[in-house]
Amino acid sequence: MTSRSFLWLLIGAFIIGQAQGAESTDLKLAPLPAETISRAIADRFIHGLFKDRYEFLSQDKLKSLHTEIEDFAARYASVQPSEKERALLLLGIDRYVLRHFPNRPDAAGPESDAERAYLRFRDVVNTFKWQLWRALTRKPFTAEQLKQRQVQHDWLRQFIDGVPARPGDAYPPGIVVSNARAWAIARLEEMFADPLSLTYDPMSARQFELFKKLMERSADNGLATTIGDIPVRALGARAHTSAKPDTAYNYPFNIELPFKDEVMSIYGGSEVQLVFASNARFRGQETFLDSQNRPVFDISSGVCTVPVRPKSGSLRSWWEKHFKTGDFAYDDAKARIFALRGAKIVELKVANWFEADRVPDSELRKLIAKGGKSAISVKDLPPVNGPQRTGATEPRFFAVVQSQENRLAVIDLQNREFGQIYFLSRLRPER
Repeated sequence: MTSRSFLWLLIGAFIIGQAQGAESTDLKLAPLPAETISRAIADRFIHGLFKDRYEFLSQDKLKSLHTEIEDFAARYASVQPSEKERALLLLGIDRYVLRHFPNRPDAAGPESDAERAYLRFRDVVNTFKWQLWRALTRKPFTAEQLKQRQVQHDWLRQFIDGVPARPGDAYPPGIVVSNARAWAIARLEEMFADPLSLTYDPMSARQFELFKKLMERSADNGLATTIGDIPVRALGARAHTSAKPDTAYNYPFNIELPFKDEVMSIYGGSEVQLVFASNARFRGQETFLDSQNRPVFDISSGVCTVPVRPKSGSLRSWWEKHFKTGDFAYDDAKARIFALRGAKIVELKVANWFEADRVPDSELRKLIAKGGKSAISVKDLPPVNGPQRTGATEPRFFAVVQSQENRLAVIDLQNREFGQIYFLSRLRPER
C-alpha cells in the first residue's frame, strides 16, 4: 500500500469514527514509510486539518487540497532535507495548522472559528504556500548571515526580557504572571527554530531597524501582546522595499509570491495571514461605517467612500443627486443603516455564514420584493468593548442588500460603538 493510500484509509476511518461519536482529537497519524519531503508536507498539513475537521471540508476537498499541497511542494523541493531539517519543518507545519485553523467552542466574538476559517480558508492556505516556498527555496546561510541572525535574535531575547508581565494580559490558557516569562522565552525560541517563521532568516539592516521600532510600539501593551506581535512585526519590516513604522502595513506591498496573485492586506496578531486579491469576493469586505465622516458603502466594489459633507439637507438626497455609486450609509443618531439610490435592505433570518450561503439568490430577491426597506435598525447591536461582549451569543444579524443595479450582497452586522458600525459584506456573483 502506498503512503498516499494509507493516508486516505486513515481519513476514511476518521470520518466513520466521527459518525460513530469517536474523539477526533485523540487521533494520531501512524508512522509512514520513507517518502519524499513533498508528500510528507502534504500529509502533515492535511492530517492537521482533519484532526479537528470543519464541516465545510469534505473528504473530496481534503483530498484535492492534499494533491495541491504535494504538487506545490514538489515544484520547489529540489533536494531531500536532513533529518533535523525535515523534523523542524514538519513541526512548523503542525503548529501552523493548529494556530491558523482552531476550532474552539468558546471562541470570543460573534463569529465562530469555523466561520472565520470558512471565509479566509484560501487566504490561509496561500499564506502557508508562501511561507513553505520561502523555506524550501532557502539557501544555506553564509557565516555573515549566521552572525547577523545571532545578533538579531539576541537583541530580541534581551528586549523581551525587559517587557513587563502584567496580571491583566491576555495569556494562553494555563499561563499566569508567575510562569509568563518562561512561556514567553519558550515561544520566542520556538519561532527562532521554525523554518516557516519570519524570524528564521536574518533581516537586512534597514529591515531590522524598522522591526525594532515596531516592537517598541508593542511593548507598551505588556508581555503577552508583545510576544504575539512578533510575527506581524517581522512581516511589516519585510513587506516593503522601504517603509516607515506608520506605513509598514500600507498597500501596495513588495511581497514576492511563488504564484500569480496580489497581497491586498495583512491580518496581524500572533498568526500572520496575507489577504489575497484572488479571495476578495468570497472573503468579503470588512469595514466600518461611522456617523462623523458619514462614509458610503458600495456593495459591488466593496469600497467605502467618504464624501465632502453637504452643508445642509440629508446625505441621502445629496448623494443621490451627485453620485452614481454607493448603496448605503449609517445614521448613528437613529441607529440605522439607510439605503441610497433606490437600494433595498431586509433582514435575513440566518445564524451564520454557512446558513446564509445556502439561501439561493431567488429566495433573497423574494425577501427584498416582499419586505425590502429603505432603512434597517441596528440599535440592538452590542459594543465591541466592555463587559457586554461575552461571546458568540451576542446580538448579531444578517441582512440582504439589493442595489439599484440589482446586484445582491449579504451583510453580517456585528457591533456598533463610538459612532461606528462594523459589518462584513459579501457580494453575490453575477449569474
